[in-house]
Amino acid sequence: MIARLYQALRRRLRAGKALAAARESSLARIKQGGIKRVLVICYGNIYRSPFAGAALRQLLPADIEVRSSGFHKVAGRSSPERHIAMSRARNIDLSAHRSSRVSIDDVRWADIVVLMDRHNWNALDNLGADHNKLVWLGAFGPGDLEIADPYELDDAHAQRVLDQLEQTSRELATRLQSQT
Repeated sequence: MIARLYQALRRRLRAGKALAAARESSLARIKQGGIKRVLVICYGNIYRSPFAGAALRQLLPADIEVRSSGFHKVAGRSSPERHIAMSRARNIDLSAHRSSRVSIDDVRWADIVVLMDRHNWNALDNLGADHNKLVWLGAFGPGDLEIADPYELDDAHAQRVLDQLEQTSRELATRLQSQT
């Protein structure tokens, strides 16, 4: 029992430390360059990561491959209709998207793993991801580094999440295109 509490506290402290350094470490990783494979992660892979992945695919040259995935135990789920409609209004078509479950092979494939929040960071840490590959999408915009999961949010809040995803994806794409 004490060992579990210690491990939970340690994980929380490590995630907090990663969050505190997220903006600086994310920007530094992009400046290193050499990025041709991008994996975008969120918990369920039905809202945030498919939207950001589709936005990046539209914005980036064809020689940069973009995939999205998540941690939810059930793969093959579609994005909810309301999210498909909100995304379509922003020229992102998620109607054919089906969720996938991330594996360590996916993480190894990627040059960077783009994540949304500390829960994603913890899950990637548990998976054994190389922390040098982890990039926080929220680091590429003003405000909060963590991008909220809109799953249970009302439409107005979900639209604000899409605003943040759109802005940060655009800035990340700009930086990826200017890598040296």
